[in-house]
Amino acid sequence: MPADDLELDRDGVTPPPVAPAPERTWHPWLIGAAVVLAVAGGALVRWWTLPGRTSDAPTATSAPVASTEVPLDPAANLPPLDQMDSYLRALLGALSARPELAAWLATDDLIYQMAWMIDRVSRGASPASELHVIAPEAELTTQRAGRRHRLTQASYERYNGLAETLATMDPAAVATAYRTIRPRLNEAYRSLGQTESSVDVAVQQALDVLISTPLPTGPIEVVEGKGATWLFADPQLEALHPAQKHLVRMGPRNASRVVQALVEVRRRLQP
Repeated sequence: MPADDLELDRDGVTPPPVAPAPERTWHPWLIGAAVVLAVAGGALVRWWTLPGRTSDAPTATSAPVASTEVPLDPAANLPPLDQMDSYLRALLGALSARPELAAWLATDDLIYQMAWMIDRVSRGASPASELHVIAPEAELTTQRAGRRHRLTQASYERYNGLAETLATMDPAAVATAYRTIRPRLNEAYRSLGQTESSVDVAVQQALDVLISTPLPTGPIEVVEGKGATWLFADPQLEALHPAQKHLVRMGPRNASRVVQALVEVRRRLQP
């Protein structure tokens, strides 16, 4: 397990859960947000990890027509839950040509991964320990700043591809993709034991966690923690949920692009 995964749950303390949200009517803007979280989640939660210490380095639509026909089952044309991988690779691969997405789509059990990532982020937790395929090749570097250290620009740049992937996804295409797979994604979410709620609510909670993250605009200072770990020097940042801390570690520009992408999906798809 990477050093930062140990730091996120150091001393065996489980991060505090986000307050549960009540069941609510499905809103269209959640469609896009869920796919952004799920598709990019593999990259987000893994690329957000902070490795162990390293040496210092210097159109409007028509109103629906009333119909007396019995609505079709939205899941009727979807493969069974355990046969969704090929279907998802073709459908979701059209959202972006970025290699970050392609690398994640090459893994297995995608629909379960999506549900699991949404569930974890919705509670402020990190699923990074289970996602090794999209780890950045470059290591984290710091530079001295008085008695402390700062994360370097090179450390932030490890996440440029992820931010670009999210920022360039078309919200309309994301919406269509989610409308297509939502029945199976909800099945996968309930298979996690989440029988009292729905994936809709989990997505809302996950969005709340990420969009509400306080993002620094200046240099991010860190101090040495236990073992081979870094901690945020700012106690308010260090007290954030693990998922939020991962977002901060991407650096001000990349983190801002990720949050803006999520906000834009919400804005573009809000009724």
